[in-house]
Amino acid sequence: MILRALIVDDEPRARSHLRDLLGDVDGVELVGEASTAMEAEKLLLAVEHDLVFLDIRMPGMDGISAAEIFAALPKTPFVVFTTAYEEYAARAFELGAADYLMKPIGKVRLQQAIDRARELKMGGQALSAAAQGSSDEARPIAVAVAAAVSKTAKPVEYVTAKRGERMVPARLEDIVYLRVDGETVYVCTGDETLVAVAPSMDQLEQSLTDTGFFRAHRSYLVNLRRVAEVALLSNRTYELVMNDAQGSRVPVSRRKAVELRGLLGF
Repeated sequence: MILRALIVDDEPRARSHLRDLLGDVDGVELVGEASTAMEAEKLLLAVEHDLVFLDIRMPGMDGISAAEIFAALPKTPFVVFTTAYEEYAARAFELGAADYLMKPIGKVRLQQAIDRARELKMGGQALSAAAQGSSDEARPIAVAVAAAVSKTAKPVEYVTAKRGERMVPARLEDIVYLRVDGETVYVCTGDETLVAVAPSMDQLEQSLTDTGFFRAHRSYLVNLRRVAEVALLSNRTYELVMNDAQGSRVPVSRRKAVELRGLLGF
């Protein structure tokens, strides 16, 4: 699937850097560049497009205001914000941003943003395609997870967390699981562990109702999209094997095992 992309940034060096990075990415066609939001709006009306890499601090109209205008166009682009400032992240995701890239942009994070935009374009095909591509042994659990999530999924949201002294939005799709230790709730993604701002796991569980998260244990709230396998232990209890790099294993309490079986149909 080819994604047709535009770059909107008032800094020529920033546009050049992103242009060079995109040149090494398969499946992306750069169809235009603009240095202001007004130029970008004209381009979006003139050329076929899917994705806009949008700077936030620009002369005249800023990127946040531009995204609000882009949302009203006949064809709304997926927006990936590119900025050196973290403080706009929450507003960006409220507007439905596909991603939020911090400058200087690296190849890995750029690829992740493009993959997310591609999944958004594919819509509901992503989970079913993943299930079809699974091995015969893994396919039943993949299909069950896809079905369970599709019944409850909401638009993309995030959990507000802290990275050191800074507040950051952790996208739900990036979260593998949340873990509580004492009074602290940790947000575990595939790349790092953050500290949730929410005061309790119970409050997080309530806020994440109908988003595909499951309270497997009083200490764990897991993202069903990130479950690779359900392992049966010798004492007739279960563990969820997650699809992060570590293959993290999350215990399922006996009380929650029945609910899990009903949810995933096994």
